[in-house]
Amino acid sequence: MEIEQLEIRDYLAQCPPLTELPDEVLNELAMGLEIQYARRDTNVLTIGAHNGHALLIRSGAVEVTLENGELYGQLSEGDWVGHRSVIRGGTVSMTVRTLEDTLFYAIPAPLFLKFMENHERVRRYFTERKPERLRNAIEEIRGSEGLALATQRISELMKLPLLAGRNHTIRELAVQMNEANAQSAMIVSDDGALNGIITDVDFRKRVVAEGRSVDIPVTDIMTPDPLTLKPGNQASDALLLMARRNIRHVPVVDNGQVVGVVSATDLLRSQSQSTIYLVGDISAAKDVARLEALSKSLPKMLVTLVNQSMTARDIGHAITSIGQAITRRLLALAEQQFGPPPIPYAFIVAGSMARREQTAHSDQDNGMILSDDYHEAEHGDYFRNVAKFVSDGLNAAGYVYCPGDIMATNDQWRQPWSVWNGYFTQWIESPQPKALMYSSIFFDLRCLYGDASLLERLQTGILSRTREQTLFQAFMAGNAMSHRPPLGFFRGFVLEKDRKNASADEGMDLKKRGVVPVIDMARLYALAGGLAPINTWERLDAIAEAKVLTPSRVDDLRDAFEFISMVRLQHQAQQIEKGRAPNNYVPPEELSSLERRHLKDAFDVVSSLQDSMASHYQTDRFR
Repeated sequence: MEIEQLEIRDYLAQCPPLTELPDEVLNELAMGLEIQYARRDTNVLTIGAHNGHALLIRSGAVEVTLENGELYGQLSEGDWVGHRSVIRGGTVSMTVRTLEDTLFYAIPAPLFLKFMENHERVRRYFTERKPERLRNAIEEIRGSEGLALATQRISELMKLPLLAGRNHTIRELAVQMNEANAQSAMIVSDDGALNGIITDVDFRKRVVAEGRSVDIPVTDIMTPDPLTLKPGNQASDALLLMARRNIRHVPVVDNGQVVGVVSATDLLRSQSQSTIYLVGDISAAKDVARLEALSKSLPKMLVTLVNQSMTARDIGHAITSIGQAITRRLLALAEQQFGPPPIPYAFIVAGSMARREQTAHSDQDNGMILSDDYHEAEHGDYFRNVAKFVSDGLNAAGYVYCPGDIMATNDQWRQPWSVWNGYFTQWIESPQPKALMYSSIFFDLRCLYGDASLLERLQTGILSRTREQTLFQAFMAGNAMSHRPPLGFFRGFVLEKDRKNASADEGMDLKKRGVVPVIDMARLYALAGGLAPINTWERLDAIAEAKVLTPSRVDDLRDAFEFISMVRLQHQAQQIEKGRAPNNYVPPEELSSLERRHLKDAFDVVSSLQDSMASHYQTDRFR
């Protein structure tokens, strides 16, 4: 296969219901599909026409409307359209129009129908996912977690296990798990019988935390005779077992042999429709009042995701999908009220929403890049009205006005492309203290709506300059050193008060002194390497791949970021459950002694990498 086809195959493998298909099937799909591109405001499918392809959205967004003009839904990357008409013989019953420039992977009808026929899970996904039935299912799930898992079997969710012998050392197994990107390993005897299980948590708790040698046998740290499931068990059985025994990985055994493993993350992803359908409801909202009501589900959803042991990365993506759906719907409602835009524009978001790392409701950070065809007298009122409508709507939905006025309502952040280009040129080539403040905001940008090419063209120029401007890199490194982990003398924690709540207890600021230092370092190394990703996890992956930092250092930083993020999220979930407004200030007494120890270890990792960064960029010159 060519490189392009391999990339397509890897993307297909991430999209339901293709996630569990064997490589040979994915290879066939990758080689048999066509790539189609449609400009914004193009009717891709029209009612009554013939359609010969199932379309997977690779990038962009579409709007689906019924024959009476009623909105059916808005879909984006990873969603499917056209499959219903293919299944029915080709006649299109709903109109599909692009909301922005959109790229499709188009699977010809014969190939699509063939792999539907050969794979029951795929067939069920496309033929049984009726809107009404799923709407009822999600309402039931909201009232009873795990109900959607009642009809799924473990065999549908399990993954192939990583097997290791009893004579392996901890080091050897760690290498195997890293190469296989596995979170667990099954320890088996010579005859294949299950002896024990080891997870990535065991490495942290039983090796790192206890200071054990990595050259001792894996049997010293494995959990012997673990609880198991059978392939025919219901997925809900696994959910209950994990909840009751506080475990995250369960081996699947058939006839005395290990045939698979199922994790809490697998189960949660299989019932991720809670987020999906909230986003669907948001996309169909008729007014701001409806969006405000729907946004009230966000804190409860955060609690659910945390309690179900989702990773911080996945929680960030899930919660951000809600905020971005609200923003996009507000923009669509604004265009309904004020008419279509007179010139192309990109509505951009910054900060945690741009990085897809939101937790609970947060401040809004956004702006508009306008086409250079902009003329204030002709177009100014239109974009001011749209910006105000969106900003007021976000505030009503819980995304409060930015205290620093980093919003599209501020004339400074609603400008033509050439003005934005001038901003970045000045910030990069003539770095000043104010530029450092903006670097932590506007170097994390994503287009949510409109003409994405305006931002893409801007970011291409940004990366070419940041890679060359060593003075800018040094200033950014110095700025990153202003956020140090909350460790004082003798490794005690530095406690602070929540400025927004004077009556709150002191705690560790796990945003400014916990996750922000990692975000700042990832941003610096990505910009210095000319690397395009915005999400911190994706930046760390790219940094490792580009060898900007050694893989081991990136792994350390990734682990520290995950642990700090999860402590922060668990704290916020506990506050929400107690009816309090979530914050980032975690009192040490809220944590167990082991959690405090692990947190100190995580802070040490971050602090050590900051010191290395400071030495490399000689940041003492800028203090």
